[in-house]
Amino acid sequence: MSQALGPVALSSFARAFARTILNDLVARSLVLEDALRARLRDTPSTPDPDAESLSAKLNATYRGVPEASAMTGEEIATRIASGEDPFATDLHGRPHRRMSSPPLREMSMALRLLALTPTQDAFERFTAPGVVTTLVIPQRRDRELGWRALSELLHAMRKSSASCGILMSWPETPVFGGEASERNQARKTAEFREAVELAVSKGAAVWALASHADDMPEIGRLLSQATWHLPSLTREMIVEILRVTHSVTGELAEDAVLARLPPDSALAGLHPGLLDHAMAADTTLRVAERLSGIAARADVRPDLTLDDIALPAPLRSGLDRLLADLAAWQSGSLEWSDVSASLFLSGPPGNGKTLLASALAGSARISLITTSYADCQKHGHQGDFLRALSDKVTEAMSRAPAVLLIDELDSFLVRNNATQNSSYNIGVVNGLLEHLSRLNDAPGVLLVGAANNRHLIDPAILRPGRFDQHYEIGPPDQAGIIRILSGSMNDPDRLDLAGHARQLSGCSGATIAAMIRGAKTQARQDGSSLEDHHLVAAIAEIAPKRSGEDLWRIAIHEAGHVVVNWRLTGDIPTRVRITPEGGEVHDSPRKIETAETARMRIAALLAGRAAESVLLDGPSSGAADDLAQATRAAFNLRHSWGLDGKSLLSVHPTLLGRMLPGTELGDALDRIMRDEADFAEHVVRETRDLIEGLAEMLVRSREMERDEIAAFFRVHPVSTHGDSPCP
Repeated sequence: MSQALGPVALSSFARAFARTILNDLVARSLVLEDALRARLRDTPSTPDPDAESLSAKLNATYRGVPEASAMTGEEIATRIASGEDPFATDLHGRPHRRMSSPPLREMSMALRLLALTPTQDAFERFTAPGVVTTLVIPQRRDRELGWRALSELLHAMRKSSASCGILMSWPETPVFGGEASERNQARKTAEFREAVELAVSKGAAVWALASHADDMPEIGRLLSQATWHLPSLTREMIVEILRVTHSVTGELAEDAVLARLPPDSALAGLHPGLLDHAMAADTTLRVAERLSGIAARADVRPDLTLDDIALPAPLRSGLDRLLADLAAWQSGSLEWSDVSASLFLSGPPGNGKTLLASALAGSARISLITTSYADCQKHGHQGDFLRALSDKVTEAMSRAPAVLLIDELDSFLVRNNATQNSSYNIGVVNGLLEHLSRLNDAPGVLLVGAANNRHLIDPAILRPGRFDQHYEIGPPDQAGIIRILSGSMNDPDRLDLAGHARQLSGCSGATIAAMIRGAKTQARQDGSSLEDHHLVAAIAEIAPKRSGEDLWRIAIHEAGHVVVNWRLTGDIPTRVRITPEGGEVHDSPRKIETAETARMRIAALLAGRAAESVLLDGPSSGAADDLAQATRAAFNLRHSWGLDGKSLLSVHPTLLGRMLPGTELGDALDRIMRDEADFAEHVVRETRDLIEGLAEMLVRSREMERDEIAAFFRVHPVSTHGDSPCP
């Protein structure tokens, strides 16, 4: 039997029983406060709260007639508007008894526990001898405070049970890592196991306070009749607390208080100290107003939405589906298990991966919680790292619905890499995997992972079930650049945005945003509105205009890649463009390679260099990255995939740096690459008209999408020699 994390309504039984317990807690607290004051005045005796006279206790919890009973509706409204609660004050003007330290921890714990037991029978089973219950409380702080509150709370529960005719035995309460100073995970686990085993051996009821169901030792899992996630604090529970802390009548202006209280989701993650601060206000209404003010400052709900950022169509449609599923889950028409609630974003820095997480939260009007590898690492050693990560995951779960962004996933490296820090890396990766599994079962949490270099990440992190949807986010296309420019200007129609977008093609979103800020700064210094010449000057600093010769060389190079790859494989890239740094072709990597396709890939990688050699005056430095990729592909063909037919020995990629010219391994790779370079030049000669035609279009537009490239190939048939190995 398991119950999900989140707010839970109080049943009529739980509410009535809770009021008895809360009144007893307040009475005990008042007696102890009186005793403390008496001691400070040198009064010789200290009363025992359990032995205090009945008249004293009745006086402590006196319930008078509400002042509102003798007021008109208009008078009541006026008092409520002033922050006073006429339902909580006595008809004779008696104020509530203010406590210097009300038992808020105990009262909160009582209400949260009773929310799990909707009937008397359920409560009696919960506390029956021999019944083992796992109480999941993810946050270490909450476990510690809850465990400390149980001592006083159980006294009140037992007395209230006896007075109400409810059967209750005294439970044992082992706690996992309840002490704030505990740092060693293995020690915490061992101590918890011993505590559970000892508690079980006594035959009493056991309430085991754990961070996760898996914390329970084997004996506890075998005997546990229920695993309950302790519900979060709710508005309803706050109202019940206020009945005994801020009312002498047991009543309050409930509608007005509820109207001022923040939503349950905001109360769920509230720090206990902030609750103490709010409860120090002098009336029920002012407590509610304080809580709302605190929640408003603590609840980070971005104003940015998906409509404010430029996104590729496939990504936007996927996010819209996710938002629709979230709304369906919130309305109760969709199970959370049917929601693909996790996505992984990869791509070069500065293109809006973290911005997208903020916009997703803004569009859903839910909280955003962020963390990263660096954020966790700054807390200290590995144990502190994992604790910081756990706290963020727990925060997201307690504040659901929420978006949780885990950035810098490419710092969680592949675990089989033999490095000096491999043991540390294994520990943090395993810790992350554990939390990803927790999040997979956490209703309402939209998980977003982000990284610049996907290939560095341990593969287990990215498998389905941990991150279901994968998207690559690169620089915005020209349409996206125009949207960015338009959204930053008051009167975009009078500016040459299309021309500027062509020149900015390939720039990251962050670079474009910085350029716009620079142009606006210059306009302010000139004492004018933003003009076209301000943009021209700012763009020239980040994307200076190229000479016609350079543009043609880049276009020939990129067109060579596209045409040769198409002739060899039939594949068309998603996009090709000229950028301030050179050019780029975006295609989808193959998931399976054969010896033939691997060699075709190497030939396509070398085709840009081949096009420059055949159609211009020779290759340029722009082919450096192509050579690096081709070298890695040749290495994989020979030493990772065993596709050259000569060896099945797997060689680790770290040896790639040792394969210098003149070495046996280096020369073997060089032969593969030279063969494919010659083949690429052969294909270029056959398709030179096609390459030059595509290059001309690329010079004009600076950017071409797959549909445009496919249309070009349809209207420009290519002739091949009869002996060509091309299809």
